[in-house]
Amino acid sequence: MAIELQNSADDTRQPLSRRQFIVRSALTAGAVSLAGNARVAPAVPPTPAPDQPLPDVVQAVSDDVLMPQKLHEGVLLDLLHLLLERLTHKPPAEAWRTLLRNDDVIALKFNRSGADGLGTVDAMLRTLVQSLVDAGFDRNQLVAVEVSPSIRAETGTRAPRSGWSSAEVDFGSGRDQLAAWLDEVTAIINVPFLKTHNIAGITGCLKNLSHAVIKHPAQFHDHGCSPYIGDIVALPAVRSKLRLHLVNALRIVFDKGPRAAEECIWDAGMLLGGLDPVALDVVGLQVVDHVRATLNLPRIAGSNGPPAYLAAAANAGLGTNQLHRIRVHKVRL
Repeated sequence: MAIELQNSADDTRQPLSRRQFIVRSALTAGAVSLAGNARVAPAVPPTPAPDQPLPDVVQAVSDDVLMPQKLHEGVLLDLLHLLLERLTHKPPAEAWRTLLRNDDVIALKFNRSGADGLGTVDAMLRTLVQSLVDAGFDRNQLVAVEVSPSIRAETGTRAPRSGWSSAEVDFGSGRDQLAAWLDEVTAIINVPFLKTHNIAGITGCLKNLSHAVIKHPAQFHDHGCSPYIGDIVALPAVRSKLRLHLVNALRIVFDKGPRAAEECIWDAGMLLGGLDPVALDVVGLQVVDHVRATLNLPRIAGSNGPPAYLAAAANAGLGTNQLHRIRVHKVRL
């Protein structure tokens, strides 16, 4: 189903189906189950004091950003800014300046797989570019990866350098050439979808990077893509440039991913953000499993436990996969 993008938030509403009402009510009411002892903030928390510990994950939800057939970009910008404020305890422009250097060449790394079916990439890119430009960054500093040439031209962002490194890089569990654009940029804002994956279990922050920056991704899908996902992201050429992970969970693929079949898409109106890609994927898994459980589908994290790549990535030093140690700050706009 195509999404009609709108910059203004009118009051037109289309009735939700019973299934949409049940799942949206659960998600937006803060009822996403985070098993264990995860520290979860109230659904509408006060602004954190500057001396409070920073959250590992901010889960920001809006009832108004994504309605049937409409995506309200003004609300999306507000949702992004709320997430940045809660993540850094600073206003948006200052938050960006904390995460990025003034002279950074910044990759905005999207995901072309499923983008047409989900229909939210162009709005996310426009919103990110507006926020970054408002914070004082030049459009020429922004390299838009895995987006259409038309939206790149509209936003005035740069195309990534094409091609691959001349030499293969050893990442421990394998060897391959790396994307040439990694040498072009000094910072990466990772903007994955939240989708199930028929091999890895889910695809979120980590896989949006790992199998996109190597030349032969098909060679590294055995064993649920583990430990390849973590080993590739742990490469200095990738890891040293990661500045923010911003999960586009406006529309979630809760089944039959990574393709985005319309009958398997749930409109969640959610952004997840943080600096720890493992923690974000763990929380993303909980969100997907909650939707699946509500719809009487088996959990991705079933009897065999969570996807194997999460533990492997944690062992590679990329973050924590222990849910009880993840600080989750939940907020509604």
